[in-house]
Amino acid sequence: MKRLISLAVLAIASQAITALAGEPVVSSKQVIAPPPPPPEFFRPNEFDIGAFGTYATGVGSGVGDLHGWGGGIDLTYWFPWKYAGVRFQGAGLDIRSGNGSQSREVTLVPGFAPVSVTTSGNNSVAAGVLTGDFMLRLPLDDFWPSVHLAPYFFAGLGGIIVGGGGSEGHSVSETFTVTNSAGVSRDVTFTGRRVSAIRNNFGDDRVLGHFGGGLEYRFTPHIGIFGEAGYDLVDGASNNFIQTNFGLRFAF
Repeated sequence: MKRLISLAVLAIASQAITALAGEPVVSSKQVIAPPPPPPEFFRPNEFDIGAFGTYATGVGSGVGDLHGWGGGIDLTYWFPWKYAGVRFQGAGLDIRSGNGSQSREVTLVPGFAPVSVTTSGNNSVAAGVLTGDFMLRLPLDDFWPSVHLAPYFFAGLGGIIVGGGGSEGHSVSETFTVTNSAGVSRDVTFTGRRVSAIRNNFGDDRVLGHFGGGLEYRFTPHIGIFGEAGYDLVDGASNNFIQTNFGLRFAF
């Protein structure tokens, strides 16, 4: 009987001690890991590939009426200092003249009356524009984290390679009837080779320098769109033109 009473007292005492102990204590030194930083949309040591459509229009006195459509690609590397980089860009264009047909009076034989000669100003040539540029950009999300837009500027050197027009090299032969002041008429035949007026302006290949700027917007750290305009200074100021590009860019 005494043993049963002793066991009952011990059981009651152990329950009382447990009730008085309270909840388990959590250490105040426990560290909670901070959230990871947001991804950079414009990064250092970045390599970009762009594909674009291009439009060029002449602004010099020699090519002011010329324009062309085409497309191209560019390859860009941004330095460890992400605000500067270098770029290689190449574009192909179909350049056209918009003069239309023109007629003028030409004296073919001295002493004989002039004749009316019609020339066609609508012709085209294929051309390639290759440039190497130094780039500067300013990612605006450095200041406004949700604005993934970067204005950029470029300047560089390159060249324009002019191909032959569709009628380049074709032989032509035309006969005119001319009359002198005494009323004597005669037939005069002229032969030659048709030459593209555009190629005649540019000559063969020319060196160029150019500068300009653009905007690039990133939907993700790897995919973006861009638009830019550059002023091309061709060897022979009368051939200067403006080139506008718009396209997609993928960043590694």
